[in-house]
Amino acid sequence: MLPGMRLPAPIAVLAATLALAGPVRAAAAPETARARSIADDYARARAEARSRGVPLVVDVWAPW
Repeated sequence: MLPGMRLPAPIAVLAATLALAGPVRAAAAPETARARSIADDYARARAEARSRGVPLVVDVWAPW
């Protein structure tokens, strides 16, 4: 920021709060929350994702 410039009050308050809050650590994911890889079995992967209530990520690629 240039000398003589002022932040609007809400932004200044937010910046001060974040500066004083310190670093935030993410909670460790429980063992059951780890991503699982299922290759070449879409039906099984979809059923497991539904039963666990998690999104299904499909990774596709081509050798060209």
